[in-house]
Amino acid sequence: NTDDGSCQYACTAAPYSENFDAGLGTWSQDTGDDFDWILDAAGTPSFNTGPSDDVTGGGNYLFTESSGNYLQAAGFTSECFDISALANPCFSFNYHMFGAAMGTLDVYVNGNLEWSQSGDQGDQWNYAQVSLSAYAGTDVTIQFVGTTGTSFTSDMAVDLLCFMEAPLSGCMDPFADNYDPSATIDDG
Repeated sequence: NTDDGSCQYACTAAPYSENFDAGLGTWSQDTGDDFDWILDAAGTPSFNTGPSDDVTGGGNYLFTESSGNYLQAAGFTSECFDISALANPCFSFNYHMFGAAMGTLDVYVNGNLEWSQSGDQGDQWNYAQVSLSAYAGTDVTIQFVGTTGTSFTSDMAVDLLCFMEAPLSGCMDPFADNYDPSATIDDG
């Protein structure tokens, strides 16, 4: 008659992607932080900060509204993901960090800080990859924490989050002496 916290559930198997076009999906807002991420599609309400659209155009993204939330943190966390089927697992995402007072975006894997970016990165979506090779064969949980800067010009956003095989660089020309049939990105 009392939940002891011992319930176990199967993790979602990778590969997996989330673009927030149908809402938060299986991601959830962190409790106990300073404020929440906001689901949006039409640009943040402040000028000279934040994106004007999602990474692919016409869809949703999550962003931090920094107005009135200066130097505060907002987090959201994934469900559990089973990455054991991926030989070279990675987590990729797109982020938008435009604004003169931009803060910091951190990505944690199972509670370990694995990626961080601070400051104005331009009025554009940027692509990032986090290697999950240290977690290969296990289950992982991802947490994003956005910490705003000192003014309203620190709205940051994320979109198109993916668990996948890491791209392998190499020669993709089958007529070359150093051809690598496992390569997925031509390194020249």
